[in-house]
Amino acid sequence: MREVWEELKRDFSGKATLLIVSDHGFSPIERMILPNVILRKAGLVVAGAKQGTTDAVQIVSQGGAAFVYVLDDAHRSEVIERIKKALQGLQGLSKIVGSENFKEYGVANPSDDPHAPDLILFAEEGCTFGDTAAGELPFNDKPERKGSHGHDPNLPDLHATFVAWGAGIKPGVRLGEISNIDVAPTIARLLELSIPNADGKALKEALLEK
Repeated sequence: MREVWEELKRDFSGKATLLIVSDHGFSPIERMILPNVILRKAGLVVAGAKQGTTDAVQIVSQGGAAFVYVLDDAHRSEVIERIKKALQGLQGLSKIVGSENFKEYGVANPSDDPHAPDLILFAEEGCTFGDTAAGELPFNDKPERKGSHGHDPNLPDLHATFVAWGAGIKPGVRLGEISNIDVAPTIARLLELSIPNADGKALKEALLEK
């Protein structure tokens, strides 16, 4: 980054602003959790089916999270309870989130959006989810992935990065924890632009007043 900054200072002296941002942090993966192995033994998925699909359940792995879709409308509540019971105590599983708590994670309720899942599984830090339903063990201690997306955003190590300096930025300011939705409005303010109806707000405490 120093080389980039030196180039910016040379070509845009006193005018350049450099921001380093990310959408999430990073945590090493030591174990892959295989919930479909458990659900297969509970009679809810079939080994060899694509991504753990049956007429009743489909699990879509998103790294540190997994979305559970119940496809059996006639027995939805019963199937959801069977899934929760089967996965209870699974090593590496941090939490099972029901649709009543989806709003906390920015996910739509399935009653409002047919594309939304019925349950969300979150892995403990250091774990990720796999799709296979084959085998006897519900985990793999030698995962092929070194890191992944999709973890619970409340884990401290998964917090994102925000660093800014240069034109328009107050030197030496420590912002503490900020929201990702404030990044775009802050950049817009630096460019003297506006984003109508933006969810976030410019980080005025980091900006020099014009």
